[in-house]
Amino acid sequence: MSARYADVGVTTVYPDNAPGRSTHERTASAPVNAVEVALGVRANGYRGCWVLMIGTNDAANVAAGANRTHDERITAMLDVIGDDPLLWVDARTTLSEGPWANSAMEAWNEALYRITAPLRNVAIVPWSELARPEWFTDGIHHTAAGRAHLTALVADALVEHFPD
Repeated sequence: MSARYADVGVTTVYPDNAPGRSTHERTASAPVNAVEVALGVRANGYRGCWVLMIGTNDAANVAAGANRTHDERITAMLDVIGDDPLLWVDARTTLSEGPWANSAMEAWNEALYRITAPLRNVAIVPWSELARPEWFTDGIHHTAAGRAHLTALVADALVEHFPD
């Protein structure tokens, strides 16, 4: 990821790739949630472009009956990021049943697009439209080819939407 971003002029990347990360819930593999991570980044003085690839676990958590809605989760992240440029990747799975079913991702994406539509500092990468089924290992996680395509899409979207 860092190498592909460097190809388009990104000089600094702060990756946070904890598995199972969501906006509010904590897990053994992600003992700090995404809002807490973003607050920590902000507290360290960061101002710049954000790339969020979060939503799959949030969509599944809502589908499973979590006590926070899509809107609350999306708004919580936007509140931390403020007016900084934000590139947010929408959610997609290839599953048809259970909390991680793509129908749950579609509900998340509807909220994401609706809430961010009036915001000039936010652009969305439409992964849900571009991802191919063969780019998923288990219906949720990406193959190496899927990760490569996603990284390229994000890098290209950064250049398109936030060229500075």
